[in-house]
Amino acid sequence: MANFDSIIIGGGVNGLSAAALLAKKGQSVLLLEANERCGGAIRTEEVTLPGFRHDLFATNLSLFAGGVVMAALKDDLIKNGLEFVPSGKPFCSLFPGGRALGVIQSVEATLENIARIAPLDQKAWQDLTARLEKLAPHLIPLLGSELPSLKAARSLFKSWRSLGSNEFFNLIRLLLQSTRAFTEEHFHHRETKALAATWGMHLDYGPDISGGALFAFLEAIGGQLFGMVLGKGGADVIPNALIKTIESYGGQVKTSSKVIEIASDNGKVSGVRIASGEFFQSKNVIANINPSLIPALLNSEENKRSEVAEIAKFRPGLATMMIHLAMEKLPEWSAQEAKGYNYIHIAPYLDDMAMAYTQAASGQLPGSPTLIIGQPTLTDPTRAPDGKHILWIQVRVLPLDPVADPTVDPKNILDWDDIGEGYADKVIDIIESYAPGFKNLILGRKVLTPKDLERYNANLIKGDSLGGSHHLAQFFFLRPTPSWSRHRSPVKNLWVVGSGTWPGGGVGGASGAIVAEAIK
Repeated sequence: MANFDSIIIGGGVNGLSAAALLAKKGQSVLLLEANERCGGAIRTEEVTLPGFRHDLFATNLSLFAGGVVMAALKDDLIKNGLEFVPSGKPFCSLFPGGRALGVIQSVEATLENIARIAPLDQKAWQDLTARLEKLAPHLIPLLGSELPSLKAARSLFKSWRSLGSNEFFNLIRLLLQSTRAFTEEHFHHRETKALAATWGMHLDYGPDISGGALFAFLEAIGGQLFGMVLGKGGADVIPNALIKTIESYGGQVKTSSKVIEIASDNGKVSGVRIASGEFFQSKNVIANINPSLIPALLNSEENKRSEVAEIAKFRPGLATMMIHLAMEKLPEWSAQEAKGYNYIHIAPYLDDMAMAYTQAASGQLPGSPTLIIGQPTLTDPTRAPDGKHILWIQVRVLPLDPVADPTVDPKNILDWDDIGEGYADKVIDIIESYAPGFKNLILGRKVLTPKDLERYNANLIKGDSLGGSHHLAQFFFLRPTPSWSRHRSPVKNLWVVGSGTWPGGGVGGASGAIVAEAIK
């Protein structure tokens, strides 16, 4: 029976980050991954045609590139093969009539774009840019801090002293605003409102959901200041480099090793058992899995505790579909400038997003879903054969349990295996309306329905790609629930990391870094 300082369950970016940081500190580390490869929601495969490498789920690596894990392990990761590809034209939104509004990694160039489509919003955009430059030194450290904690309290106090009461309280107001309230407060044109608000749909924030404003503000303005970062050859450069880093410091990584039990004694974790029957003893266990799945791994005594049972209240976000296309060439967008951006958003306006969110929440298939279209081969041609391209399409948001007609029979749940390809056809039709001739350019297609997402990764429950809803009732220091906050479970020395914990979804690794720092 092997004995370790720390065992990590799950090889997503946060589990891998925790393992690498702990191994570098000199701990004996074992990472166990149920699937045949590590990466979690970072997975790159040739799922359409040979030579076309698609990021099946996550593709934007900006959070990791600018985050605490990269800062701590930069030399190790680069030595072990991590290579980024930057994009100076991160995203644009398309609108009916062949119009586009794009954000470029240049304040002047972005303002020129706004002047053409939304001239009354130039001043507001400039003001928000200056505001983010002022707030970034206060917001970014908070994203890498435990909540609540003395470190975070000191950071907030320092921010209050630096910003002054008025600006500090306005920051709190921003944290509570919906994207509709935020964009209507600052912008006149509906195109600029949509440009920012679409980022809320990346997470769990329809335009009228409180809490969406901060993410919209950070991503819309932040894209202009920092651009976007992709992985050279595919997003899997991150897990691949982290695995090599773990092993270089003596840590072990075992794939195809499904954990079936987290053992504990008198309320304290003692080790884990995998499906083969092997038992590994450990002082600490770090679970990089959806928190709602953890009770199934605990014994009956632990599950009798109200603090453990509380995690059943943790709610998933709405679902996602992914569509991957091998392309003869990039689409001929009616708004020709869209051909130069890595992300293209088709929403198109706030009310369309609100309707899509409402329909999905009620079990209906949205008539006009928000589409996030990635054109990664613009900046990284190594992902496709010479002259060819790939498209990455995320469909937001979709029902967890789609029903035929909620007004007639809300219990008549449809099977994504039956309806997925048909709904993907509708998505392709929408794109065709913005890029005539688009369908004729498709060489190969792979549709991943919400049900497929869960098949690939059990943590993506019913196709929720966020690791749980980000609504305010289970975000910040409340994530995932009060008794499970601060990356601690009710079982002593059983830690929890991943998108179901603070700071939430995205390829960042921050929760893994927070736990690695806390474990001595």
